[in-house]
Amino acid sequence: MRRWTIIAAGVLFILPTACATEETSTGTGKTTIGMVTQAWDNPAIKDMADAAIAQAGKHANVELLAQDSANMQDMISKVQTMISRKVDALGIEPWDKQQIMPMLQQAKQANIPVFILQSEVPGTQGNGLVVSSLIGNETEGGKVAGRWLGEQLGGSGRVLVLEGAPADTPGIERANGFEQGLAETAPDAKVVARQPADWARDKALRVTTDLLTANSDIDAIFADNDEMAFGALSALRARKLEGKVTLIGYNGTCIGLQATYQGTFAADGVLFLDLIGAEFIDASLATIKGEKVPAKIEPPITLLTTAHLKEIEQGATSVTVNGKPFEVDDLLRARVTKAISGTC
Repeated sequence: MRRWTIIAAGVLFILPTACATEETSTGTGKTTIGMVTQAWDNPAIKDMADAAIAQAGKHANVELLAQDSANMQDMISKVQTMISRKVDALGIEPWDKQQIMPMLQQAKQANIPVFILQSEVPGTQGNGLVVSSLIGNETEGGKVAGRWLGEQLGGSGRVLVLEGAPADTPGIERANGFEQGLAETAPDAKVVARQPADWARDKALRVTTDLLTANSDIDAIFADNDEMAFGALSALRARKLEGKVTLIGYNGTCIGLQATYQGTFAADGVLFLDLIGAEFIDASLATIKGEKVPAKIEPPITLLTTAHLKEIEQGATSVTVNGKPFEVDDLLRARVTKAISGTC
């Protein structure tokens, strides 16, 4: 029987399933996988969850309990519920790495294998707390964007950086990598300000407005995600600076790629969170079967410009990013096609 349940305090997806002949720890006769992420109002996080939902849906005897969370306390509550339900595997995208540690201990005591999504928690490998971390190389992803911008600036320029949440490691590594890449190709460029905007569009608007007030002669803005890039765009428009300041987003969400195709963003870093979602399901099922999976699973990361997207639109099977070819596979092509079509 098909079931689709919505819980008001965070969406709980129970995927279509069929009866199985073997009883699992949940007592339902199905393999049950739990997933608790950060908030789905971030399109990139929603992409990751949607991909996990789709991948789990390919297996008739797999039930995925996927929820987002508003903050760390909400996440702890939902993770505890997953543990009490004795799911067969659990994926967590932690708001805070330290506060999630007691939950990892509880999952270990309950013999539930845990996968960390889009992050790594120090001190959890090799002791049974975490099976695998699924995360892109954030530093390298930032470097790709920084190197590209440095070439566009011609070696020098003044740049603003919008970072994610203050203690969020992926955002910090992404911004650090960006500065390193920028220094490689534009040694005289300067990051004149770098401030967190909590991944949010509205806060990015406020932060960028303040930064532009203090720094009127800006050449470029790099945002750690697409939502913050859109906030920065609103601030640029208010000062009639759109098109005069190079704006780079990150994550490769549908709306981010659409803005890049239209030339609103000059480029967009592409983080394959959909691959993380799908590979989480595959790694969970492999682990449940007793198979060994890598301690770290890394999807690719790249940067796409307006010109790249137009090349893909014309059927290109690879694009050149910072002098290196990057394959356009079916998954990337589908993402780009959706963005170009305006059906985000």
